[in-house]
Amino acid sequence: MNTSALSGASVDLVDLTLGYDRHPAVHHVHTRIDGGALVALVGPNGAGKSTLLK
Repeated sequence: MNTSALSGASVDLVDLTLGYDRHPAVHHVHTRIDGGALVALVGPNGAGKSTLLK
């Protein structure tokens, strides 16, 4: 994978709320991930990690 092509990309999440069947899994997330950053998403089962990545 050519990571130099991704170094300028970024992800901005502003007031993100996600869930299933009216059961929120992620509440009001605000974050910015700059291009080239290494990020780990850690939490207990059912905390919304996979939901956030979808």
